[in-house]
Amino acid sequence: MKTITIVGGMICLGAWNCAGAQAKVTIYGIVDSGFVHQSDPIAPKQGSVTSLTGGGQSGSRFGLRGVEDLGNGWKATFDLEAGFNADTGTSTLGALFGRKAHVGLDTPMGNIKLGRQYSPFYLDAILPADPFGMGMMGRMNNVFSTNSRVNNSVSYATPRWRGWAAGFLYGFGEVAGNRSAARAYNGALSYQDGPARVALGYSNQRNATDTATSHSVALTGSYRAGAVTVYSAFQAVRSTLNGVPGTTIADTNVNIYMAGLKWSRGPHTVLGGITHARDQRRTGATGAKATFYAMGYTYALSKRTNLYTSFGLIRNRSGAAYSIGDATTPVYGQKGFDVGIRHRF
Repeated sequence: MKTITIVGGMICLGAWNCAGAQAKVTIYGIVDSGFVHQSDPIAPKQGSVTSLTGGGQSGSRFGLRGVEDLGNGWKATFDLEAGFNADTGTSTLGALFGRKAHVGLDTPMGNIKLGRQYSPFYLDAILPADPFGMGMMGRMNNVFSTNSRVNNSVSYATPRWRGWAAGFLYGFGEVAGNRSAARAYNGALSYQDGPARVALGYSNQRNATDTATSHSVALTGSYRAGAVTVYSAFQAVRSTLNGVPGTTIADTNVNIYMAGLKWSRGPHTVLGGITHARDQRRTGATGAKATFYAMGYTYALSKRTNLYTSFGLIRNRSGAAYSIGDATTPVYGQKGFDVGIRHRF
């Protein structure tokens, strides 16, 4: 990362001595690229493919993060983050700053952000429970519903007090004549005490035509003991057709369970996890279900550069339709393997 200090319109770099109120802008980013091998990644079923791709461990990005000290513990902040494919140079997520674009205030009473941003449901409840850090073949969103980013949103996060913290977000649907269409709101409550962390999150999202609503509740936790960190997560996802109480949409009425592990020593980190999802609307004796197995390894070449490799396997049964990595075809025993390099700046 490179920090630029701006004072009264002047740019101060490195050891230059500047006086007065300061605004600091940090340039940061990640470049990630590697090889991926997947079985049956596209429809119709066509066998395996090996490719050079970007964003295996972390999505490649370029960002500008700024903060201005307003005095008395108040700060103005902004964050603009663009995503790109390191293998082709093309942009991702369909917008210049598709990853993040928000401005806000950081105060002694908490912080407020406005714009496109990560939801507290994702940041505080889902992401900390993933041993793979939402990357590589083992990332949780192969099975979990993450509801990670929300457009046109305002959020508030409390300061952490005696281990407790909370975050809330509301996303405006901005559909003319219908205030509830495309509306989103979610929140999370977390507690951290040394090596232990637990979180409870809730997410509610209406579709653009206001015909369906998706609800998600997540309870997650982790505990670090020396070189080992253990993770666990539970998520219940329910979708209802608006105006038809008790009616559910088939592919989102599921309970999901995850257990994971991370071991770190020196430059070495070993990762593992198992996830099970089951449709609660049982048909006959059993309902649709899937089990996801994953393992990974990273080696740190420096504080900012590392190598990584991972393997994932999803087994779908009784009509379940989960896929691994960037694959679009859910098949019974889909597999994925990757190896790559990530550099952070």
